[in-house]
Amino acid sequence: MSTPLVSVVIPSFNQAAYVREAIQSVINQTYQNFEIIVVNDASPDDTAKIVNGYNDPRVLLITHEENKGLPAARNTGITASSGELIALLDSDDIFHPNKLESHINFLNDNPHIGVSYNNRFELNHSAKTIRGIWRPPKIVSLIDFVCGFPFCPSDIVLRREWAYKVNLFREEFICGGEDLDFFCRLAISGCNFARVDRSLIYRRYHSERPRKKLSCRLDDYSRALDLTFLDPRCPEDVLAIRNEAYARHYLEVAYYALLQDEINLGQEIFREVIRLDPTLLDGNPSGLINYLLDNIIKDENQDHEKLLRRMVSLLPFEVAELAEQTNWAVVRGYILKGTRAIIWDRIEVGQDHFARAELLGAQIDETFIQQLIAQLLIYEGEFGLEATENVLQRLSPFLNRLGKSTNSRWLKGCYYFNRGLRSFEAEEYSIVPGNVIRAVMNYPRYCFNRGLHSIMSRSLLYSFNQTLRL
Repeated sequence: MSTPLVSVVIPSFNQAAYVREAIQSVINQTYQNFEIIVVNDASPDDTAKIVNGYNDPRVLLITHEENKGLPAARNTGITASSGELIALLDSDDIFHPNKLESHINFLNDNPHIGVSYNNRFELNHSAKTIRGIWRPPKIVSLIDFVCGFPFCPSDIVLRREWAYKVNLFREEFICGGEDLDFFCRLAISGCNFARVDRSLIYRRYHSERPRKKLSCRLDDYSRALDLTFLDPRCPEDVLAIRNEAYARHYLEVAYYALLQDEINLGQEIFREVIRLDPTLLDGNPSGLINYLLDNIIKDENQDHEKLLRRMVSLLPFEVAELAEQTNWAVVRGYILKGTRAIIWDRIEVGQDHFARAELLGAQIDETFIQQLIAQLLIYEGEFGLEATENVLQRLSPFLNRLGKSTNSRWLKGCYYFNRGLRSFEAEEYSIVPGNVIRAVMNYPRYCFNRGLHSIMSRSLLYSFNQTLRL
């Protein structure tokens, strides 16, 4: 049998409920020259039985006699693999059928890229319905990693040479810092990263699954960042934001500590977060209240109003003034959840959220419109203009109930305005005028927008000159 081009490494511990679907999503790929290496990290469940049930020579099972942790399981799989390219797949995630083909084509066209990553579909907690699309930046660098997680391991395909250039995953990171450390080492070693602009995995989330050993996770994040900032290759612009970097990672741990009633730990970490990055308290609403809201509403099974009020009440007394922003956050949560449900065609759920928002006197503002436009443009990238215009029609009656009956026209005007800007930047000049006209028809105030006049006149001029050349 010929050597496979791609090795898909699936570490698994107590994931028998999901690993079959993960494996099948690889078998169903449009590109078929791969091997699948499942590393059973001493699971006490039926993982081994499920994997051994595949009568496919491309599916290999390796079993650890004792539990060694996620980074060790990944290393076992990578070491046993033979592919020039390595795709990581968490055992509860699912590949889109075009995942491997899309990445292979991209990496073939871009030999200077060491790691490619993709957009992804975010699934609702404990469900297979879509909550949204995560679209990371087109290009990421070390500064993106120290400040957060621009993509997850299942998003990536990396060249084998780069995995070994940084000596694989550090196995001492057993509580959650292994990904941060691995990608920081890749970036600081000169690896180039770039996006495949399609949603190519389905990422699962699990309601009420506890985050274990939070103090250990905090230590892992600290060590990974310490090692990065102490590396003599670390650039000055990255060193300049070290406090912000620690704060962002600590904030995640603080959030889960309060969520899981580890109140003393949560309050202690929140105090350190604010010391490191006091700007999180700036604004009304503040960055901190937005962070809490964004995370709480990710789980449709949670009563975000009840949970948000409780969590704000548990914050340390130093940030007690944030309680004044709670009512705003509760109302915004209903709008965001309602909008999300309507976009993804869960109309009854959306109706309930919008009804509650209307009862609480919700209003639409510029920030919400811009956030929604960003979502719609990403949605259009996946499903096309017609599907996105159908979403706009579904949203219209709900938005018009919140403050003004013209909200939907405002949204449509902004959507076509941004679509026109995007087309202009992509030098698709023939598309610009139609979008400009639609923007003005829906939102006449754009008649006075100089930027809109500029891209309209310049696009017409470019199109005219192109016609003359033809």
